[in-house]
Amino acid sequence: MDDTLEPASYALGRQAMADLRAPFTTWLDENVHVDEEVGPEAVVEALTVGAGGLLTLRPQARLTRLTPEDVDVLVTRVVPAMVEDAGTDEPDEMAEDLQAVWWQLLTFLGETGRWEGTAGDLETNLTLVAGEPPELSEVFAAAAEDVDEGEEDETVLASFPVRAAQAVLAHVGDGLEVPDDAELAGDDVTAILAAVEHPVPITADAEGEPQELEDVPWLRQVVLLMLGLDLLDGEDETLLVPGAEADGWLDPTPEPRELRRQLVGRFVLDDPATLDEGFSIAEAVLPTVLASAVTGKPFDDAALDALVDNAAVLGPAAGVAVEELRERLSDLGALGLLSESAPWTIARGFWPAIAAAVEDEEEDDLLGGLFGDGEPHWLEGVMGQLGLGDDQVQQIRGLLGGR
Repeated sequence: MDDTLEPASYALGRQAMADLRAPFTTWLDENVHVDEEVGPEAVVEALTVGAGGLLTLRPQARLTRLTPEDVDVLVTRVVPAMVEDAGTDEPDEMAEDLQAVWWQLLTFLGETGRWEGTAGDLETNLTLVAGEPPELSEVFAAAAEDVDEGEEDETVLASFPVRAAQAVLAHVGDGLEVPDDAELAGDDVTAILAAVEHPVPITADAEGEPQELEDVPWLRQVVLLMLGLDLLDGEDETLLVPGAEADGWLDPTPEPRELRRQLVGRFVLDDPATLDEGFSIAEAVLPTVLASAVTGKPFDDAALDALVDNAAVLGPAAGVAVEELRERLSDLGALGLLSESAPWTIARGFWPAIAAAVEDEEEDDLLGGLFGDGEPHWLEGVMGQLGLGDDQVQQIRGLLGGR
């Protein structure tokens, strides 16, 4: 017998269910059609065994405020142990039934006001026991709730995007003349690079000459984000001035904090190679990698390699896409926004920024709107360069919402 099913474990489960047993049984009678051959008592018994197994593995768990990490252990370790111990001929069906029992308990806790955790955790937990992958916005929202504003501000204010934006605003001053075909002149780019109080990958070209902004994609990304967030005003094509949001944008108050979240979150999620147009596999997959990080299961090199096997529809493009993702992760690590190497993790203070940016991205429906104005002109060329056949290109069109 698995150690999660020993008598001592059962005693833990019985104690955990003591205050819930009677009201949950009543709730089942009134709200759930339970098979007469099973009965509410059998449902409560299954919960008692499962709760004991969970508390053996995670003594800190509380049934009325289970975390997604608790539920992950429940689904991936406790339920399989109960199925194995039962020796059933239909293990998949039994596993589904056991997870359904936990779905009923969580629903009961939420509906009767007994749930003591966050609303985000409850929603994520219900999705996990239902066997459905949670929406990424839900994962990040639940994680962000655990980060206090002091921790967030300390992390975000010291981050590269914020430091770079500070350097840009300091250089712009009351106003800065710029070429009419670029956001900044080469001399301005060099001056800003020298003023950024943060490690940066490149500060000048091989000869130490001024660079064009297009040659420093991460700085161009910051400038474009600042324009979009009204930290900069570039409506006059030859004059750059501080934007309407520049005054007080570093204050520890809600509106500036939300602006900083968008600046940092969008900087992490957006691929600088596709700021003008185009589609990036790395940009599409990165939120999933970050979601794994915030839920305590960061991607390692083996997990990235597995993406190739799980993306057979891309054909030769799969390997190219994963290498593109590795390069983006490495760049973000060099800028201090992720760990510098696998397993890929992200500091807790950044979680609210990622949550805000992911929610904004889902509202924009990036992939669903990709073909809204007709097929992008670059699709055929990119797919051809990757060596895809007509059938594979058509499959990808379907995945991205085209025809």
